[in-house]
Amino acid sequence: MKLDRIFSFLVPKDRKFFPLFNEVADNLVVASELFINLLGEADSGKRMEYIKAISDAEHVGDDLTRKLMNDLNATFITPFEREDIHVLVDKMDSIVDLLHGASKRIHMYNLSVFPKEFMQIAVIIHAAVLEIQLVLRNVKNVNDFKLYHNSCIKISNMESEVDDIYQSFLANLFENEMNAIELIKKRDILAALEKAIDRCDDVANVFSTLIVKMG
Repeated sequence: MKLDRIFSFLVPKDRKFFPLFNEVADNLVVASELFINLLGEADSGKRMEYIKAISDAEHVGDDLTRKLMNDLNATFITPFEREDIHVLVDKMDSIVDLLHGASKRIHMYNLSVFPKEFMQIAVIIHAAVLEIQLVLRNVKNVNDFKLYHNSCIKISNMESEVDDIYQSFLANLFENEMNAIELIKKRDILAALEKAIDRCDDVANVFSTLIVKMG
């Protein structure tokens, strides 16, 4: 048994990491909601407002990640193993980064109409980060992750659903899109969204790993 796990039993309630995890999860929900609003907005000026707001959320995420990493380096007793905290923080930060990247591509590529698959995947990403938020709002110590095994299963199923949508979209795109530039634009944006749901699944895998370790 590693020292981090041994010491976790000596800490009745974490007052540093879990509150910050909660803030990161809240920021994920904000970013995913903004992205859905972006896809649903036809006015170019209002789209730019959403893109700016997503960029702001990305900066918030970076600040929270930096704070968590600094605390991790400065703390001897952590609520669970350091490597798991590092992976959890990195994967959650990547979700916002990928949504931000997708929003920037939407702006740079000047798409006027979005394939329906963009919204379908964005809605699933939002549902996945809501599950992440649910878990992190309610866990007070590492043992509480055991209560949220079903959330891990739900997120994994969402990742599989997005993978099916993504593969089907690519097949149709390469078969029917005659404009090579438009093909690349749409593929790049959807690829970023597909990676975002993959990172959600990675977060769920960290939860599952903690459940097994504490089992």
